[in-house]
This record gives sequence, C-alpha cells and structure tokens, in this order.
Amino acid sequence: MKRLTCPVCGRFVYFDSLSCLACGTDLVHEPRAVEMRELAVRESCANRDAIGCNWLAEAPGGLCASCALTEILPDLSVSGNLLRWKRIEDAKRRLVQTLIRLHLPLVSRAGNRLRFHLLADEVQADGSVKQVMTGHDNGLVTLNIAEADDDRREAMRLGMGERYRTLLGHCRHEVGHFYFDVLVEEGGRRPEFDRIFGDPDADYQEALQRHYDEGPPEDWAEGFVSAYATMHPWEDFAETFAHWMHMVDGLETAVAYNLAEGADPFGGDPIEPLVAAWVPLSVAMNAMSRSLGQPDLYPFVIGPRVVEKLGFVHGLLRDRLASAA
Repeated sequence: MKRLTCPVCGRFVYFDSLSCLACGTDLVHEPRAVEMRELAVRESCANRDAIGCNWLAEAPGGLCASCALTEILPDLSVSGNLLRWKRIEDAKRRLVQTLIRLHLPLVSRAGNRLRFHLLADEVQADGSVKQVMTGHDNGLVTLNIAEADDDRREAMRLGMGERYRTLLGHCRHEVGHFYFDVLVEEGGRRPEFDRIFGDPDADYQEALQRHYDEGPPEDWAEGFVSAYATMHPWEDFAETFAHWMHMVDGLETAVAYNLAEGADPFGGDPIEPLVAAWVPLSVAMNAMSRSLGQPDLYPFVIGPRVVEKLGFVHGLLRDRLASAA
C-alpha cells in the first residue's frame, strides 16, 4: 500500500483514516488515484456513518466501489453484527483497492458479476444450526460473518490445522476463484495452467473428501504455498493468487516506509526479483513479531515450484497492467 498523506497539511494518514490527527481535516479516500481528498469538496460513501467507510462515493448519496459489491448484509438488529460487517468491509476495501489498481474486471465475459453476501449461521426450529460456508460460486463470494470474530476465526484455524487465517486472506482467496474464470478460462491460459497446477476439471468433491480424510502429503511445502492448496488445482490457484496479493501489497508498503527497495510489484519486473525482495523482508517481519511475543506474520515458505506458480499469477496480472497502460 502506498503511503498516504493529508491533502491539507501533508502529514501521514492511514488507509482507513476518517480525519487527519494533525490538522483535523475530514478525509475521503479516492481509490482510483490512491490518494486522500478533503471531505468538504468530495462526497463520501453512504456507509461512512454506519461503519466508518472513508471511500469516495461512486455517485452522490451512493456507495463506494467496495461497499457496492455487497448485496446482502447480516441482520444488523443482532448484537455484534454491525461490528462484524464493519470488520469485513474494512478488509474488503484493501482487496478492492488492489483490484482497481490492476484494472481487473468485475464482470466476466459470461456475465458473472463479482459480488458479496455476508451471512450468519441460522438456528433451526429443532435447535440444529444451519452453517454458512464461506466460498465462491460464479462470482458470488459468500462470507460467514463469524469469521469477523477473532476467537471463532482462531478456533477454526486451529481446528483445521492452518498456519494463517484472516478476513483479508479470505477475501483474496475467494476472488481468486473468480479470476481463475476470468483470466485463465476466458483468457485462454488453460494449457499453461494445467501444466503448472494440474487439471481443474478433476472431481472436486472427491478431492475435498480425500483432503479431509487423509490430509496433505508430508512434503506439501515443496510445491504448495499452503496445505489447503494441495486439495485441488482450483484451491492451489486461489491460494497462490491470495499469496501473490499478500506479497505485492506487503512489498509496496515496505518500500513506502523505506524498509525495502528495488522492487516494483506493480511495475514490469518479473516474479523472481519480487520474491528475492519478499523473502528476507518476511523473515525480518517474523523475527520482529516473535520479539514482541506474537506469532509469525507470514508463516510460509516459498520454494521453487511455488515461485513458478506465483510467476504464472504474476504474468496474468502484469498482462492486465500492460493492456491498461
């Protein structure tokens, strides 16, 4: 993420700042320019008061580009759901900022539109619970709002043996499925994908059952960015897509704060120098996190086969930037 400043006094402000702490100016973020503006001369998202969305409205009185993608909200009369909604939208804005910068379409050639449903588990009349499964289906990303609760998300992470589980990670992973359809299937990149990731037409339910019955292979870290990526080529791509986003956003932030140099994740560089810059940075981040008594910020290993997969995703997205230039 670029370093943002107040348009009035030039002091540093955060991506989600509603006002400048130095001069008190009310702020609105313009995602296409990746800059802060004065709220006095711009109109903010209609969700500003409800959840603190600081983005520019797409039209007077309307929603911003990120909030507009959410079709269904949780029942806000239920205690805690307003905060859960806010936390999810905070994460989603970071995702959508990157999608905008990459000039990625929000509608596939088949007419499937990227959209979000934020749903909660339902208690049935017999006392049983109908669970909402986080997932993707033809552009529709469904998120279980319980993922916004730190204790529930951590319990899920531990129960599933995951190294990492965040709201932003969920958002990036699920849209990765959508962009498999847009960039790989519709983009004519299937032969290269099949060679690197495997056959995405392999039976998904069978692969899912095998994964939960047997777990990942012992040597999974040699070729996959996460254990879940071993389950099926679709999941491998979505996990790789999400980790590419983690890497480039992390690198750009590090460069903005003078913690790294020489890597332009949104430029024309190939994947190798980006990985070469990211690996020592992530090692340093993990060491710093441990020194503060926290778990690793990036608990993953990037081996040669993972670099190849990241390179495939990087090529798809670099092509988007080049075509928009």
